[in-house]
Amino acid sequence: MSDNNIPKTKIVNILGKDIRVKNYICSRDGGEYREKTGPLQLQLSIIPTEICGCNCSFCAAKDSMHGNTLDTGKLEDVLRKLKEADIVRGISITGGEPFTDIVLLDEIVTMCFELFGDMLEMSINTNGSGLSQMHKIKRLKDIDTIHISRHHYDDAVNAALFAGKVPTNSELKEIVNSVSFKDIFVFNCILMKDFIGTRDEFHKFMDFNIEMGVPKTGFITAMEVNDFTRSQRVSYEDIISRDDQRLLFTRCYRDYDICRCQDGVYTSPNGGIAEFYGRQTLFGTYDYVKGFVYGADNHLRTGYTGDVII
Repeated sequence: MSDNNIPKTKIVNILGKDIRVKNYICSRDGGEYREKTGPLQLQLSIIPTEICGCNCSFCAAKDSMHGNTLDTGKLEDVLRKLKEADIVRGISITGGEPFTDIVLLDEIVTMCFELFGDMLEMSINTNGSGLSQMHKIKRLKDIDTIHISRHHYDDAVNAALFAGKVPTNSELKEIVNSVSFKDIFVFNCILMKDFIGTRDEFHKFMDFNIEMGVPKTGFITAMEVNDFTRSQRVSYEDIISRDDQRLLFTRCYRDYDICRCQDGVYTSPNGGIAEFYGRQTLFGTYDYVKGFVYGADNHLRTGYTGDVII
């Protein structure tokens, strides 16, 4: 990580512990890394349950899933303390599969909005199983984004990648069409050489994206967590390139040698339009905290595998 003469980190006291946190804004479009101003806030991820009905070969969380389900009373106590510390920028609910228990998911969503207010940025990550129950979430319209993992446009190939029951294309399209605010949905697609791993396959997925009525897809370079992901790894930059006439690039971000991402718009041969982004974790290391995680084991950590705060 190169030096650009600004403070990259800052020590803050969070719930009685001094923690070094990220204190700069990523470089946009090749610009400078700027020091953050105002209250220093970070993203909080909540894992309601470690249960998931799928068995994805590329899952980075597989080894940490032990079947726990969080205690909402303990979560509320921690959320109140974080609210008092004014440290939370937004909340992402992930897993495990959050829709495994729709009652628990609804309780957590409601609790978060009641504590942090209606303007809280909130997202949910799901493999799509149980998504047909989303209307049971009372604050559904207040959620910014539901990220739906979808790794191929072909039903059979997609189901095989998940090794578990997820919605078919027709079922998913029905779910998407059941709400008027379709901008809530985003597909997340892990790039893999033998699946969505070429420009042509990228185009086919974007056409599928448009057909499904989902306005945006994120193409994620797989984290190298095992032999499968190491053999299948594809950089988004290998298939999402600036000489592609179907793409209009809007903005890109760089975080030294830690990660990078790129946003843009795709136009289909039929004139359909959808947004996309590419995201890739690199191999750089860092000695600060970028976000907090409250796990189903009822511990608050500095990241998914970080130190326990509570």
